[in-house]
Amino acid sequence: MFKFWYRYRVRREMRRQAAAQRATSLRRKTSWWKAPFVWLHRQFTGFVRSLSRSLATWIDYLSKQKRNWRDLLIALPAVGLLIGFVSATAMGHVRQRESGLKYWRAGEGALAQQNPEDALIYFQKAMMAENVNQNDLMFGLARAYEATNQKDRADVLMATLAGVGVNGLPQAHRYLAIRTAEKVAATQTIDDLEAWHWHLTHADQSRSAPLQKSWGMYYLIGGDLENAINHYKIAADEEPAMWLQVAELYARQNDMDAVRTTLATARQRLEQQFLRDPGKAENRLLYATSLFYIGQLPDAERLLKEGLDKGDNSDFRKLLAAVFIRMYDVELASERGIESAFKFLKLALDYDQNFTPALSRLVAFARSSPERLEESREAIRQLIATGNSSAMAHFTLGTIEWMAGNNQLALLNMQQAIQLDPKMPIIANNVAYLMAQEENPDLDAALNLVNQAVESDPANSEFRDTRGDIFLQRGELAKSAADFQAALETARNPVPLQEKLAKLYDQLGDVAMASKFREAASKAQSAASPERSP
Repeated sequence: MFKFWYRYRVRREMRRQAAAQRATSLRRKTSWWKAPFVWLHRQFTGFVRSLSRSLATWIDYLSKQKRNWRDLLIALPAVGLLIGFVSATAMGHVRQRESGLKYWRAGEGALAQQNPEDALIYFQKAMMAENVNQNDLMFGLARAYEATNQKDRADVLMATLAGVGVNGLPQAHRYLAIRTAEKVAATQTIDDLEAWHWHLTHADQSRSAPLQKSWGMYYLIGGDLENAINHYKIAADEEPAMWLQVAELYARQNDMDAVRTTLATARQRLEQQFLRDPGKAENRLLYATSLFYIGQLPDAERLLKEGLDKGDNSDFRKLLAAVFIRMYDVELASERGIESAFKFLKLALDYDQNFTPALSRLVAFARSSPERLEESREAIRQLIATGNSSAMAHFTLGTIEWMAGNNQLALLNMQQAIQLDPKMPIIANNVAYLMAQEENPDLDAALNLVNQAVESDPANSEFRDTRGDIFLQRGELAKSAADFQAALETARNPVPLQEKLAKLYDQLGDVAMASKFREAASKAQSAASPERSP
């Protein structure tokens, strides 16, 4: 017994002395600023050593047949740590699942409130969680991409959800059917008709207007007008504007009775839509379009002018120009003739200086047959004398005189037209461009017209571009290059001009300069449309 206690005291004293020596050695070797870090390291290693001893004791306790309860008490810290770890993992899993559902619902709410940017963030966060319906989540993410105009990404996700030959998510099939119809409407071509039919037949909401329009486009591309009309009629119950499309298809079938009946229906339905929400510009435009088609031109004019009084709208202006051209054609065919019709030609170009039907009629009028040339001159002079459409009349008379070879009279009338109306240079430029694009162009007359436009505004890039094209057609390459370079200085989009100049300098023999213009065009194009990051 004495020997046991003696050995115990000796070992205890030896451990105390060894600990003191280690502490003294550490104090000697460790700088004062390192001491706190050394102390923290010792505490941490001691904790880990104790935890390891506790875990080892617990394992020994479980492995022994004869178990000591003292060993179990020593192992309690390790058991508590294990229980805490398992509990924390389970709670994290539950919270992650709850957060995934929460983010998915928030994304759906953001889409409903038309906040697709926020919806993208929520859906992307939900993707990191488990136990969320991945199909619903991907569909929501695709819709958010579509709403933010990232349609390529939306298409990829939808194709994953609804492949060809697979009964995929019906909503995704519907999206792909409608998206295909939009592409076909824009390009008038279809790459895979069978895939389109698969998506149409496996989509949900089969009676909805967008899907019925897709069916109509499907049959229209295949040349089946009857089925296309039937589907467009179903869509028209929800979207009255489709009645105008139905009328157009009846016209292609040469069924004029059906055209008149359909246009009357379109007018009635679009009037109801307009009266429900007269402040919506689209409703006003569609109603005015139906009035235009059925020949109620004064009502269409009134409706569009009322819309312009509330705010400028380019679509209103284009349709007003079409209304006045229709009035011009009606008056020109009447007994009153040109003197009554000419004012409508002026009004059309007042509302849209680029309206091609108006410009075409102006050119056709200026190119009267020799038998009618003097009659046309007299009619225009009478308009000028009475003060009706003086600027446009001077412009037309100048065009007539140029085509007749009376350059002095032509120049006089053109200058007077430009002085009377600041918009005349734009019309002169547009008429010159139109004349230069004809099958047998009168390039001399076109050049005379565009010269008046350039002289009135030398810095206008569109005028210089038109004249450069005319010089190029005439074979005057150096003058063409000079105009293109002048246009390049103020052009909003330099790429087309740089490409023209590259080809032109190749013809002039300056290959190095042509290369520089191509390089500049390539850089400008890359800067204007950078590739979307993945």
